[in-house]
Amino acid sequence: MDDFLIIGGGIFGMTTAIELKNRGYKVSLINPGSIPHPLAASTDITKLVRMEYGSDMEYFRMAEISIERWHEWNGLFGEELYHEIGLLMLTRKKIDSEHNPYELHCIENLSKAGYALNRLNAEIIKEQFPMVNSLEYTDGNFNPKAGYVESGRVIEKLKEHAQSLGVAIYEGQTAQSFVVVNSRLNAVKTDEGSTFKCGHAIAAAGAHTPYLLPELQPFMRSTGHSVFWLKPKDPKLFSPPHLPNFTADTSNTGWYGFPYSSPHNVVKLGRHTIGYPVHPIHDKRELPASEIEDMWDFVNQTFPILNNAELVYTRQCLYTDTLDGHFWIDHHPEIRGLSVSTGGSGHGFKMGPVLGEMTADMAEGKAHRFSKRYRWRDLKPSTKQVEESRFIKNRKVRN
Repeated sequence: MDDFLIIGGGIFGMTTAIELKNRGYKVSLINPGSIPHPLAASTDITKLVRMEYGSDMEYFRMAEISIERWHEWNGLFGEELYHEIGLLMLTRKKIDSEHNPYELHCIENLSKAGYALNRLNAEIIKEQFPMVNSLEYTDGNFNPKAGYVESGRVIEKLKEHAQSLGVAIYEGQTAQSFVVVNSRLNAVKTDEGSTFKCGHAIAAAGAHTPYLLPELQPFMRSTGHSVFWLKPKDPKLFSPPHLPNFTADTSNTGWYGFPYSSPHNVVKLGRHTIGYPVHPIHDKRELPASEIEDMWDFVNQTFPILNNAELVYTRQCLYTDTLDGHFWIDHHPEIRGLSVSTGGSGHGFKMGPVLGEMTADMAEGKAHRFSKRYRWRDLKPSTKQVEESRFIKNRKVRN
């Protein structure tokens, strides 16, 4: 029997399995389908890694630690999976105006933490980033201490590393129900007919978690968020170092993106907003036509030279959204031996190097410096979503 059974092979589950195995436990992990799963949030070519979290200093510090550990993971895996190319933060109006509180808080916190600011104006933007419409974007900042990770490849390497440590990984096993005796979890049953006995199970099943544990549904939901791949006519202009990762007045629009990816021959755009309700199994991941129209409007306003690019792929990136936008890492309040690690809310992957440590500390009954606000909590429908980089008009995930 395993000491720990991890349900889910995404960034939450895989890092937790590795951390617990390194602490000397017998650990298994189950996952529906292959790892990385083709429909999982982790399955993508890139995820943004940034310290820019507005006024939220806890996420700032967590991201700062994660960035250092991403560098360490590059060494561990012998492969550059984290690419530190910087973050270009663009605004239409002055950063210190009332229209851009997120961006203003970002540069204030960077400065307070000792990071040099590289402030931009329309003239500098036009000179250094000629692909950007400097008539539209007149202010900004460039932070070299940011980058992106090859997210799908990261999960592949974490899986290999977990197996090399002795974590037993069972693909094609979909958690269905829990065997609970006298309020104590004894085993997990799967749709495929298997029973996994364990001393402790940790549900890290991403958007499936509130369906596996319906008592979580009042506090979180799965949402789809638009992602676009464009094939530019002039790849060099959109390749690093000419163009880094970028946000484009994101606190008022939600738009962000990545430079040209040579392995895939695309520029990737995304939108960090309220999203659309999506069932992780039953709903199709097709984008509404209005989202594609909005994307082309954004391209024409931001990168006019990209408006002749070919749209080669779209997807809905699946978020496990908690109502307040914070992670959910805690023991189940009524079932001993059952815990939860989920609630990425669109910003979990960048924190991958600390998520496993946080979850393992929780499972062992320890306090972690970043654990308090991610505990099991009673959220109300009126709860405000607090991550300032997301464009949500009334700050509520649920209408």
